[in-house]
Amino acid sequence: MQFSKSIVEIIKERTSWRTYLNKLIENEPRSQIDKLLKLEDIESPFKNLSGRSRFQLISVPEFDPEENIKIGTYGMIKGAQEFIAGATEKSKYDLENYGYIFEAVILAATDMNLKTCWLGGTFKRSQFSKMIQLKDNEIIPAITPIGYPATRRLKERFIRSIAKAKVRKSWNELFYSGDFNTPINQESIGEYKTILEMVRIGPSAGNNQPWRILKDVNRDMFHFFVKYSDSKRGSIYNKFVRVDIGIAVCHFDLTANELGLKGRWEFINPDIIKPESLKYVISWNAT
Repeated sequence: MQFSKSIVEIIKERTSWRTYLNKLIENEPRSQIDKLLKLEDIESPFKNLSGRSRFQLISVPEFDPEENIKIGTYGMIKGAQEFIAGATEKSKYDLENYGYIFEAVILAATDMNLKTCWLGGTFKRSQFSKMIQLKDNEIIPAITPIGYPATRRLKERFIRSIAKAKVRKSWNELFYSGDFNTPINQESIGEYKTILEMVRIGPSAGNNQPWRILKDVNRDMFHFFVKYSDSKRGSIYNKFVRVDIGIAVCHFDLTANELGLKGRWEFINPDIIKPESLKYVISWNAT
């Protein structure tokens, strides 16, 4: 993918936004979005093991005015006139692939100075299903509003404060070396420090950050796992962890490419002692 500035800057700039100006996207960025949603420049490592994903820009005025459009997860979206909704064919890596592609789309929108907000929870799927003509073998994992930001409302600022929207887990909770008892030493991994930091600050459902990455001790190989929660609160987000790991892989992949670090994605399920709550997903092997 081509961006107008560093992907590191874009990842840092991206934030969930819920309050928008009541206006449609202008012609030039609309044209860029239409081209982007053809997905010709987005290459997910899950693509060959996943069904087709497709995305569509939808304007709110296209909805039936009699319908009660409920959109949002914790707090309503205000003022947004347009959304990107997507569908993916059911398959082994459908959600991981969707998460990767959709985050790449969201980062590209951020590069256009447009705001977005991952929504995977309580929006009315029936309305968006109708608009994108959802097929029997497809699902809608998530959508996003997209548009121009308005000043955040007091309600939104309160919601972000309660949800600790800017808080992220520490390195010691996410990244390990050799085994899951040994945190990675940030100062010994060179440019991979930047890559992992871009993974660390990525968005996730409920800000739960379910990804865990284990680096091989003797080589630049990183194994990606997801952590499923058994707590009452955390288990609410278990259905989103596969989308979230797609986001994490996207951040790793795009940042590594920008830094010129070459590698290949592999599905190897390494023989590693791990907690039962972790499930292996994919590995990145430097070449």
